[in-house]
Amino acid sequence: MDAAIDMSQFKGLFIEEAKEHLQDLNQALLQLEKEPSNVEPLNEIFRLAHTIKGMAATMGYEDMARLAHAMEDLLDELRQGKLEVRTELFDLLFECLDALGAMLEDIIAERESRVDVEGMVAKLEAYRAAKPIAAPKGAAPAEAAPKPAPALPQWVRINVRHLDSLMALVEELVINRSWLTRIQAQHDIPALKEALEQHGRILADLRDTVLNARMVPVARVFDRFPRMVRDLLRREGKEAELVIEGREIELDRAILEQISDPLIHLLRNAVDHGVEPPEEREKAGKPRAGIIRLAAFRERDQVIIEVSDDGRGMDPQKIAEAAVARGLVTPEEVEGLSDEERLMLICHPQFSTTAEVTRVSGRGVGMDAVRRTVEALHGSLEILSTPGVGSTFRLRLPLTLAIVKALLVRVGSETYAIPSSYVERTVAVEPSQIKRVQRHKVILLDEAIPVLGLGELLQVPDGSDDARYVVVVGRNHQRVGLAVDALLGQEEIVIKSLPGFLGKIKGLAGATILGGGEVVLILDVPNLV
Repeated sequence: MDAAIDMSQFKGLFIEEAKEHLQDLNQALLQLEKEPSNVEPLNEIFRLAHTIKGMAATMGYEDMARLAHAMEDLLDELRQGKLEVRTELFDLLFECLDALGAMLEDIIAERESRVDVEGMVAKLEAYRAAKPIAAPKGAAPAEAAPKPAPALPQWVRINVRHLDSLMALVEELVINRSWLTRIQAQHDIPALKEALEQHGRILADLRDTVLNARMVPVARVFDRFPRMVRDLLRREGKEAELVIEGREIELDRAILEQISDPLIHLLRNAVDHGVEPPEEREKAGKPRAGIIRLAAFRERDQVIIEVSDDGRGMDPQKIAEAAVARGLVTPEEVEGLSDEERLMLICHPQFSTTAEVTRVSGRGVGMDAVRRTVEALHGSLEILSTPGVGSTFRLRLPLTLAIVKALLVRVGSETYAIPSSYVERTVAVEPSQIKRVQRHKVILLDEAIPVLGLGELLQVPDGSDDARYVVVVGRNHQRVGLAVDALLGQEEIVIKSLPGFLGKIKGLAGATILGGGEVVLILDVPNLV
């Protein structure tokens, strides 16, 4: 007799596939709610419920299989035209979907199910017990056209730990190559130079291949939001369409995992404080239903994610007045701010433009967390808004966090790395070119740019007051010059997180190891300047 099969070894695969099927079920339900007469999403929902039932039954998760089976029976009658698609159907199916999701969470946590399965099954049977639609005499139930058998997938599932291990090996190779390059620079060995050039090309291909394996479409996160926005709109009594663009754009898995919460904040703000109630929109000459747009697109070595709405918009002047009233800035400081800088004041931890925070969120609530998360990912946040027209929140993110190009600079005896994405230009200067305007140092290029001594900012003991170079760094149209003693060139560096309290020091994004074993701190430019 064969030994019983240990199904626990398949639990991880079941969980991953169940998550994907539940997400697909969510999308198909949303599509069916928009197009109740479209048989394609209905057939897709039936297929997914059938698949989940079979998977759960095979693994021995009987409650999940029973609920999915009850859904399957109801959906089959809908497909055959025996039941009418009524408004309450969608709320019921979404409730079943949430129940299946809760069961899956209980399976992951290895605890008893908290879901009232019998209650949910009773609701499904009550809907089925409603008066059926009489089918025309002699008419056979419509059958969906058979789909061709799908081709075998050209991919396999790989545990994320294996990808992380590969990335760690590539990082070590990058450091090792930097070491070999320094040896070549010291001894000028022609054969070694040629071998290093070939090694560099192979390493670049290997790095790109491993990075591509870590890249996942933003759809993995974006597809979670249509249901959330639908529920928020219904709760607030508002009407809007969520338009998603660029679902195929890819980002490093590590970045994608961290931007989910910021996007939730931005979408909630768009529903609660961006889009107006239907009556208010009509009075303003707008369509009753607003548009909320979530879009992703590539721009050179960055991915841009935008959350926009065609709602009330924000008034920079009112935001500035609110910030002054709360003591966040002085009236004198506000005078010198551009409209874009005034809009960014809503990211202050103590800022909220609403006198009473609603159950969803205040416009300023959560914006500090959004900015901090984006900047921790070496990205930036931009806010554009026009009163009465709408607002756009733009997140600029790097493609990956693992390996970046950086400019190495020296201040005194210390070496620092500045990520190249922040560097606009470098300028060799004479001390006389740096002028003083009131209490501040500036350098005149195409405009007057404030200059800060990097040695002074970082309190380097032997930093020189007479810097020989200025590194112009900028984000969001704001530019600052960092005065340094020497430019050491560009290198690909591997970012390592700083442990413990070191990771909380303002202005430091991490550390890297150069080829000779030297540890160099990486500057977090937005927080430093």
